[in-house]
Amino acid sequence: MAFNNRVLVLDDDRELLTAYRSILQPKEKEQSLLLEFAEFKEEPDKSWPMFEVTTAQQGLQGVELVKKSLADNSPFAVAFIDIRMPPGIDGLEAARKIRNLDSSIYIIIVTAYSDRSIEEIQRDVRHDVVLARKPLSNDEIVQQARNACNGWDRDRQLKEKSHSLNDANQELQEKIALFEKFVPKNFIKVLDSNTQIDHIQLGNCSERVMSVMFSDIRSFTALSETITSEDNFRFINSYLGHMGPIVSKHEGFIDKFMGDGIMALFEDADNAVKTAIEMMQRLDNYNEGRKRAGYVPIAIGVGINRGLLTMGTIGDKDRMQTTVIGDTVNLAARTEALTKTYGTPILLTEDAFRGLRDPSIYANRILDRVKVKGKAKPVEMYEILDAYSGEQKEKKLLAAKPYESGILQYHEKNTKRATVFFQQALEACPEDVATRLFLQRCWGMAPNYETTFPE
Repeated sequence: MAFNNRVLVLDDDRELLTAYRSILQPKEKEQSLLLEFAEFKEEPDKSWPMFEVTTAQQGLQGVELVKKSLADNSPFAVAFIDIRMPPGIDGLEAARKIRNLDSSIYIIIVTAYSDRSIEEIQRDVRHDVVLARKPLSNDEIVQQARNACNGWDRDRQLKEKSHSLNDANQELQEKIALFEKFVPKNFIKVLDSNTQIDHIQLGNCSERVMSVMFSDIRSFTALSETITSEDNFRFINSYLGHMGPIVSKHEGFIDKFMGDGIMALFEDADNAVKTAIEMMQRLDNYNEGRKRAGYVPIAIGVGINRGLLTMGTIGDKDRMQTTVIGDTVNLAARTEALTKTYGTPILLTEDAFRGLRDPSIYANRILDRVKVKGKAKPVEMYEILDAYSGEQKEKKLLAAKPYESGILQYHEKNTKRATVFFQQALEACPEDVATRLFLQRCWGMAPNYETTFPE
């Protein structure tokens, strides 16, 4: 927008309006003449370009002129307003209405006398105003108009710069938000609380004790072969859209999506378990929707381990990504794979289970002792029974005690005693996959050996 030199003058005295126009917008032949009015004594300052002056004798007329100027996108920079201006509204009321229409316009209240203080006038108009006392000299009028126009232009430039900065900041925030969708902000925070997301460097790493959760859709390969690639993507995004927010809700963060799987990290072991339980509850609702739409329900398995791991960044100078490595991560992934063997939704390693503040608040049972390749001591595995609901959970709870007794006898190689306990567990919960597995082993229908973690 060009420099704004538009001036509005409101005064009920026609001769004064003519004087204002002659001073601020003189015709060429008038510029060398002196005005004869008592209020104006000096010749106008010719170093300043002429103003564009609009005049009105009534307050309401001035208000309408301001409305029109805004509609035409040619606002006034300043308004000279006589405080006593009958008929109609007085100058103060006109100033108030003009201020409500245009918060940027500079207002100069002009009066020979006033029973209102400048503080009272400013309070009424709700904006800084200038109170000018008559008589005004030519130079005073020109200087007041010049100052106001300069002020209006500075305000406009500041607003434009402010808008430009706001736009730049908004663009930056959008880029950061987009970046955070690919690099979890919480990962950087846990990696190093002093590292800013825009200063992360290749090779940054640190060791932390964390709970690692892997979840996976069972038989996803077979399912994906029955639908198109496009439907496959829609299905995966629909599923992950339900499960992903649960991780954030419980103060975890997703390290990566692995096709149909999720790998998430938690500083608090309880939050990992709460996430797994809520995922199972959400899955029930999700499957109800799939049934109504004519799709087959799905099942998922969740494995959780806790221990020391290394968090950091890997890649090259042009592309890097965050990752976690270590035996803790590998064992968590293998724990998830074992959920298929035992037919259980949620499986915890011994370290994950003992990392809970109070394991007894979760319905659970020891599921097995699993051999880890290269280690002499087997790892105890625990099932979280809160993954089930209703009658199924009640059956699992009834079967838990005889099942655990059967596991103890089985690993002491007393298969006869173990068989008795497993049969009791099977009576309480006939559909329990783990109980059937151990009965088959006790009866010699399956290899009688310690379970090992899958490679």
